[in-house]
Amino acid sequence: MAVAFAAVAGSTARSSASTVSGTKAEAARLAAQIDATAGRIAAVTAQLNAARAKLAATDAALAQASGMLGAANRRFADVRGQLATEAVDAYVHGGSLSVVQQLADSNGVDLPVRNHYASLAAGEDRAVADELVAARQDLGTTQASLQRLEADRRTTVASLAAEQAALLKVDASMRALLARVKGELAALVAAEQARRDAAARRGVRPGGSWDCIRELESGNNYSAPGGGAYQFLDSTWHALGYSGTASDAPPSEQDAAAVKLQQQAGWSQWTTASRCGR
Repeated sequence: MAVAFAAVAGSTARSSASTVSGTKAEAARLAAQIDATAGRIAAVTAQLNAARAKLAATDAALAQASGMLGAANRRFADVRGQLATEAVDAYVHGGSLSVVQQLADSNGVDLPVRNHYASLAAGEDRAVADELVAARQDLGTTQASLQRLEADRRTTVASLAAEQAALLKVDASMRALLARVKGELAALVAAEQARRDAAARRGVRPGGSWDCIRELESGNNYSAPGGGAYQFLDSTWHALGYSGTASDAPPSEQDAAAVKLQQQAGWSQWTTASRCGR
């Protein structure tokens, strides 16, 4: 009956340790994913800030160009109105403009002179207005170009903002999952510790692979020189918080120390572990 109980206890220990190990691995995987996502969020945020700065600069340049174009249009309209007004006024009331003199001296059939007057009255005198026309055209081209650039940059900002929002949502979900996994891990570790404490109080030795390791390390002799049943180095024994030499400690203390070392540093602490299925 004692042998059967020990076998069951060993199986339970392996199952519990496997659950704890798997949960630890899951927590580590989630933590790594969160770190990677945080890096992506930082990169996207930097790109988004840069894109927003470019968009703001484009908006400012477009507003300036639109203002200059509006001013140029007003100046052009003023010049056209002024030329037409002066031409009509000179024609009706007399004046010093050369076109009026030409019209006065005309015999009424001088079509070139009449055409010149008509052109001037319509505000299309190229000698006066060409410079303003060119300026308006340049400003119009600049405005159209800036409008296209602004649209492209708005699209970029919207895309980066959407990507940032999606990453933040994923990050929040993974952090919530990690918190839950850590809670599960804490519960598992506490349960495992309680199981070990209960086993130690009952004097039950860890079985399974531990039986094999003790047998290969010391012939299952807790008083074996050189480190007891698990052949602890004194330095390792002391690092675990124990005093003296492992071979002088009671079996329950050596068992607890072995389990503690395995949880901290893994099965590789015993070269015999691989021969015992670890």
